[in-house]
Amino acid sequence: MKQKILAALVTLIMLSFVAKAQQATDLKLKDVQGRSFRLRDYKGKVVLVNFWATWCPPCRREIPELVKWQRQYRSRGLQVIGITYPPQTLAEVRRFARRKKINYPLALGTKETKSFFTNSDTLPVTVVIGREGNIARLIEGVVFPEEFDAEVKPRLASEPRLYSRTTTPLKKNASNIQRATIVVNSEGYQPTNVVLRRGMRACLTFIRKSAAGCGTEIVIPAYGINRALPLNVPVVVTFTPKATGRIKITCGMDMFRGSLIVR
Repeated sequence: MKQKILAALVTLIMLSFVAKAQQATDLKLKDVQGRSFRLRDYKGKVVLVNFWATWCPPCRREIPELVKWQRQYRSRGLQVIGITYPPQTLAEVRRFARRKKINYPLALGTKETKSFFTNSDTLPVTVVIGREGNIARLIEGVVFPEEFDAEVKPRLASEPRLYSRTTTPLKKNASNIQRATIVVNSEGYQPTNVVLRRGMRACLTFIRKSAAGCGTEIVIPAYGINRALPLNVPVVVTFTPKATGRIKITCGMDMFRGSLIVR
């Protein structure tokens, strides 16, 4: 009887954790540019959600390392996301981000935001989320290089799983390829929206024409695509749209946004 009760309690705890993890990844955030996003938008990547504050000395010491890891491992699927812990103002976060040249999205958080993941009062806190959107580890305090090597690198070694919906079978006909060229400049993507047909292979050429802005890479989260964009070098991305609707395209810092409209 005791074993059955214990098993039932363990099951309830696990179900509660899964439900809370689902709520956390569904959490709607707003970045310092005023744009809304959810953690599930980054499914297919290994995500580090870092809770921090400008007034927190260990947080400030840790950020250059996070910036370095984002730069070094973004092509392998790493995405760092910083969420502030109050009290913070938008102006001071923006100033700090510019000064430290932070190369990943920042969102203003609340105490309730952090409580989705932990009730600990520790700062910084980093949540490791796997490619499938599952919370894999919570690291209290500064993430040491050996912890990054043990907890994050093995997940980056796995290939991203392309997640998609049920599709119409692809016609393997070389002539049935839809092509478009998208120019990336200091203002974003030109054109901002590209219309595609479902089930037909798409061949998109991205050309970065400006050294300013965040357009140093092209990210299509829904298809696990993350490619570097060297200046004035055409980069071709191919995939097959598998469902109608709008597919987000973004730069690595999620500041430039465009869309592929599949019909």
